[in-house]
Amino acid sequence: MANKENELTCSDDVRGMHYNDNCGLPVNSAEASKMAGASSKYSDFTELTKDHEAMTHVLFGRNLRLKVAQTLWRRNASELVAYLIRIQDTGVLLDCLPVLTNNLQTEAPCLSLGCCVDLMPQVKVILASKYEQHIMVGLHWVQSIIKKWWPELSKNEKRLQDSCSEDRNIEVMKQRLKDLWKEGARLCLVPGSTGELAKTIEAYLSQLP
Repeated sequence: MANKENELTCSDDVRGMHYNDNCGLPVNSAEASKMAGASSKYSDFTELTKDHEAMTHVLFGRNLRLKVAQTLWRRNASELVAYLIRIQDTGVLLDCLPVLTNNLQTEAPCLSLGCCVDLMPQVKVILASKYEQHIMVGLHWVQSIIKKWWPELSKNEKRLQDSCSEDRNIEVMKQRLKDLWKEGARLCLVPGSTGELAKTIEAYLSQLP
């Protein structure tokens, strides 16, 4: 279903797609203090080795899940979305979300509006992250949805309960965007590019009927 531009290739995984759960700058000084004391954490090589083995195990599992995601993406976008929802792994979602965002910006995206509706609750979790890089991934996703379906989202008309599934999804997405921004509005106060992108999104969402 997906063409070569949309495929989650192994080279994509290597080139900057791994969003480590601890990447980016922490927004509070407590995290910085923990990092400052990291050098005194280990008393011998045994503890150091155990920590490295645990990290290797985590990355191995992460890589396996990404390979499954890659296979599902090539087969059917809706299967990938169902998989991401089922595993509830924020790290894997952060890896995949930029690819899905780019796909929405193409003329013929593989992702349906229904798939995007289903992913919104997990994206809401990402926007609540303390890491700015993670938040930016979520904001770009939200922006791509708004741009893709803005003509439909901005229509000031109520759709009937017995209308087609696409119309119902528009109404659900509209409500989820509004609910999302009840908490997401605070991101407009973040300095720099994150705050600017949040303000751009808010300018659209404030126009929703």
